[in-house]
Amino acid sequence: MIDSFKQSIRLYTRKFEGVTLLSLTVLFPLLIINWYILNVVYAFVFNDFTSALADFYYILLTFIFLVLAQIPFIRFVQMYEEEGEIRYKNIYRVFIINAFSLFLFGIILSLLTSVGALFFIIPGLIVLTFFFTAPYEAILERKSVWKSVKTSIQFAKKKFFPLLIIILLVSFTELIIGGISTYLIYSISSSLLAQILVQMLLNIVIFPFLVIWVTYYFRDWKAANQLA
Repeated sequence: MIDSFKQSIRLYTRKFEGVTLLSLTVLFPLLIINWYILNVVYAFVFNDFTSALADFYYILLTFIFLVLAQIPFIRFVQMYEEEGEIRYKNIYRVFIINAFSLFLFGIILSLLTSVGALFFIIPGLIVLTFFFTAPYEAILERKSVWKSVKTSIQFAKKKFFPLLIIILLVSFTELIIGGISTYLIYSISSSLLAQILVQMLLNIVIFPFLVIWVTYYFRDWKAANQLA
């Protein structure tokens, strides 16, 4: 896990402009769409029941878009390590080709995780961890995400806690930085737009690092176990 972290830092810093380009052209538009749809959904909240439904839809939609947003960064790592160069046209092509199947996978994963989260959160985290690397296997090996679930489960059985630690560590780091940033902004201005933009900026900076780290960790595990 430490070695993959060092590899991630190296790639993230050396190719920061490439990471930023993919963040602005793929991740940021998805965040904008997600924000717009959720605003429409919350506009119809008028009691506790509709508020709960809106919160559930928030979790659902966010997971779906984050599954999609992983695609270019997984391919980014693969091209850098296997080809030594980054061909962005190819990355966008891979994103377009895999977007629909991973969108469907994202729906199912989001439903399972959301329902699991209703039962004291822990079942939701377990489901998320076991299925989390299916998109990674699909992109790295150029195969169906549905056929990649088996490898994802195998990986989670062997590396459940390290993978969970990576996900939680990066997520909590973003949460802490986001909380501090929101507090500082709110002390200056009560603008909701400013707070949203800061949160999006954090996603643009931190989320790619999570994907890069997991990609390296997953690739290292496959190489160590000689899995094609």
